[in-house]
Amino acid sequence: MTDFGAGGAPGSADPRTVPSRRGSGRYDPWSDARQNWPAVQVVIEPMRGNLLGEVRGEPPVIALRAGTSSAQRRCTLAHEIVHLERGVSECGPWQAREEHRVHLEAARRLIPSDALRAAIRDLGGSDDLAALAGLLEVDMDTIRLRIRSLSPAEDAMIRTSLADVAGELWAVA
Repeated sequence: MTDFGAGGAPGSADPRTVPSRRGSGRYDPWSDARQNWPAVQVVIEPMRGNLLGEVRGEPPVIALRAGTSSAQRRCTLAHEIVHLERGVSECGPWQAREEHRVHLEAARRLIPSDALRAAIRDLGGSDDLAALAGLLEVDMDTIRLRIRSLSPAEDAMIRTSLADVAGELWAVA
């Protein structure tokens, strides 16, 4: 078991020294855990089956799967924080619905519509989901869900933005 306390992360500079990027509109689950859930310990450890993370114990511990990418850890931590906020520990027959709601909320936080629009514009479209996920620092499941769940207004905003780019790309001076 690797213990990073509330907000630590492996793989790069100690994130406890990296300022939150909330000002840039980017949701940082590590800062959220540190600022809003200081009593919750975040650990990275081997996990059973396909489980990527879980909230367990009292006081709560968020366990993240060892061997995952930083994007997967970021998405999983956001997901587990939403579980803490919702206060639902046992869902019974509603587990699939609760998991979907939690994943959708985490996807919306991690990929605000303006960031998604900018990433799609930068890539010239949304055909390459792996590139889009990489640019937004999320996993493939999260980017797929976010795109599938766009509101009509978000979809229109992105389409308008892409139409503007297409016009710029094909303009002749």
